[in-house]
Parts: sequence; structure tokens; C-alpha cells
Amino acid sequence: MQKIKQFILFNKFNLLLLILWLIVVLFTMFHHEIWRDEAQAWCIVRDLNFIEIFRSARTEGHPFLWYLILYPFAKLGFPVEIMQVISLFFVFISISFLLFKSPFNKFEKSIICFSAGMLYYLPVVARNYSMIPIFLFLLAYFYPNRNKHPFLYILIIILLSQTHVYMLGVCAILSCLFIFESIKNKIVPNIKSLVILLVYFLFVFFVFIDTPSENYALVPGVNNIIPFNQLVILISTVFVFPLMNILVPLQKYSDFISLVSLIPFLFLITYCFFKSDKKIFLIFSFSVGFMLFVFTKVYFNGILYQKSFLIFLIVLFCYWLYKQENKQVSKLLAFSFNWLFIISMIISPIVISQEIKYNFSGGKEIAQYIKNNLEEEDVFIAIGNPYLFSPICAYLPNKKFYNTLSSNYISYYSYASQNKSNKREFPSNAEYSIVHEDIQIINKDIFDFKYKSSKKNLSSNTQREVFAIYSLK
Repeated sequence: MQKIKQFILFNKFNLLLLILWLIVVLFTMFHHEIWRDEAQAWCIVRDLNFIEIFRSARTEGHPFLWYLILYPFAKLGFPVEIMQVISLFFVFISISFLLFKSPFNKFEKSIICFSAGMLYYLPVVARNYSMIPIFLFLLAYFYPNRNKHPFLYILIIILLSQTHVYMLGVCAILSCLFIFESIKNKIVPNIKSLVILLVYFLFVFFVFIDTPSENYALVPGVNNIIPFNQLVILISTVFVFPLMNILVPLQKYSDFISLVSLIPFLFLITYCFFKSDKKIFLIFSFSVGFMLFVFTKVYFNGILYQKSFLIFLIVLFCYWLYKQENKQVSKLLAFSFNWLFIISMIISPIVISQEIKYNFSGGKEIAQYIKNNLEEEDVFIAIGNPYLFSPICAYLPNKKFYNTLSSNYISYYSYASQNKSNKREFPSNAEYSIVHEDIQIINKDIFDFKYKSSKKNLSSNTQREVFAIYSLK
């Protein structure tokens, strides 16, 4: 009992910060509606067997770990909202670890905890991004003792590589440095762990080398995008665009605001690492460079806030490494780091208030209307891309919609098999149609309007989804 009292007394600030963070996140989470990117993963693990999920993951653009974690919950019949609990759990552990184990001071801990990413984008929006912080933080913590715990260090790298394709850069550079140091310094105990690492990456290479190219995220011709312009868009998305909802007269200057207030500080951080610690500079520049390469040349499917915030997680990771290995931190580096996260912290109340005020997706509302007003046996057709309708399917575990593009019943979108046919056949027993707001109905004579989810007029950079139900004449 005495030890508990001493712990609470000694960690009073950290505990208070953690409790306050949890209260804000829980309150926001209860106002969040699952949207299509969240629902897609859930419908896949709920409706496919293990082998089918593995095959599907190869064309989804995301590694397998998130599906593996969701799998038992989906198969045991949990509602889709359990995804939010899982996502919150990962970020809660991350925040706790950061507060009690990181080398940051109280001010830095505060601006990190209440940055838009750690307070909203990662814990509230239930996606595989939520797993990234804990593995990054664990890697930072064990980095100084990586040769004492080589198997644990390698295991964390492998787990991080399974969170998102954008993390392959930092995993690759850390692995290469670990291999180089082990060979150079002839650290014999590391040999076994190196074999495990090499076998793993060979396995991943051979599994994904013949991945089908139907994934719309792998856009041909996107290599013409100018990386620097995309960097501006990437940073603008997470920091500037939300501000523009308030500062409407300044919307057309959003790129300029990014250039002046944010991007220079990323370059300053790069310069500080280069000047004082060449190894951390290499880790930072390679990790961010790989992320920008993938974003501009390989995996481009629109701008997402979680995607943008990954750059700042890399900044956080490298700053953690730096503070662990350097007693003195340059004022320029500390100022640049603090500036980035202060800007992000300013965004937090804006995006949280939008989440509370508006429906993130109309999927939950439409699903509830179907449950309350229509029969379970009614046949629905989904006109257009079935990917748009996964949030409705996620809330209706016993319901699949007829996909007019491939003429079959499905609750999720398969990049490998969908959109190959372009049919517009309706099953003879179809009674209703669900239409996404982005889809134009050509033959309106066969539809009678029945219900539409709430529509909120927000700026175009938000990811809100509106659906309508029509009965077939």
C-alpha cells in the first residue's frame, strides 16, 4: 500500500494527464460513427475464413496484424464497436508508456498527449494506425539496449512492420543498422535474431511479390506527382485544413501557411539531427523519405489525417532516441519539435468538436433505420462501388447487399475480384436500394425515395458519408 501511495505521489502529474486524456478520448469515441475504411477490415474478418482473410490482406494495402487482432472478436459475435475499444486500448498503452518511460519533460508530454493524432486520429478512428505508436515507443525505449535484448528488439521491429506499409522504411533502416553493427562488432548472440529477421523479410517478400494489381490504391501514373507538392498536401491535411474550417477567408492560402509555419521546422529538425547525431539523422531521413516515396509513387488513395500524422510519429520517435543518447538538446531542435506538436494540439478541439457535432458516417443511422423499419428478409441492392456500403454492413452482421457490379451478395469490397464486370442486373426479389450520395441515379423511374441519413454541410476535405434508401417500384 505504501508503494502505491509513493508511486501516485511521485507520478501525480503523469497520472493526472493520463486520466484527462482518457476522459476526452472516451467522450469523443462515443460520438464516432464507423466509416468505410474502418468497416472494410471488420467485414472482411467477420465474413471470411482465416485463409481467405490472408489472401484478402494481400490486396488491401495493409499487413496482416490488424486482421489477426480483430479476428477472434468478429468470429465470437462482438459488435463492430469493439474495434473502437481495441484501438483505444493500443493508444492508451502507448500514452501510458510515453508518460512513465519516455525522456520527455512535462511540457513535451502534454503537447504530445493532446496533439490531434494522439487525442483523436489514432484512438477514436479505429484503424490499424492505432497500433503504430506502442511499437515505435517500445523500439525507442529498447534501442539503447538492443544488443542486450536482440530477440525482443527484432520482435518489435517485425510487429511494427505488420502495422502499416508506411512503417517498412523505419523497420528496414533499423534492421540494416542492427545487422551492420552486429557484423562489425562481431556480436555473436545477435546472429540467431538476425536469421529470424532475414527469414521474416524473405517470407514477406515472396508472399507479396505477386500481389494482384487490381488494388485501386496502387494507381498507375501517380508517379507523375511532384513529391514536394504532395508533402505540402500531406502536412496541410492534418494541420492546416481543419483550421481552414474556422479561418474560411484564408482557405486559398493553406499551402502557403503550410510552407511557412510547418515544413521549415521539419527541415530544421533534419538539420539538427545531421549536425549532432548522424545515425539518428540517417534513421529520420530514410524513414520519412520512404514514407513520402510510398505516398507519392506507390500507395496513393487520397489524403487521410492518420496518414499525415505518421510523419510526426517518426519525428517523435527520433527525438526520443536523441534525448536518450544526448544529455544536451539544442534549443533549435527542442523549439522545432515543440512547435509542430503545439500546432497539432491547437487542431485537437476543432476536430473533436466536429466529431461531436456531425455524423462521421451515415452508415450507423441507415443500419438503425433498417433494423427498426424494414424486415430482415428484405433484399437490398447496392448501386455502385460496394466499398462505399461497408459501414452499413458492419452494423448489420446478418445482412449482405447485392452488388450490381459483380452480381453477387457481399458485405465488403474485394480489390482482387470486384469491378471486373460492369453489370447492372437486379435480383428479381430485390425490394430496396441503398445509394451513396456520390452516386448519380440515372433511371429514377424505378425508385421511390424512402429515407436519407443526416446531411451536414462541411468543407470538402472531410470524410463524411451520406446514404439514401429507395424502394423499388
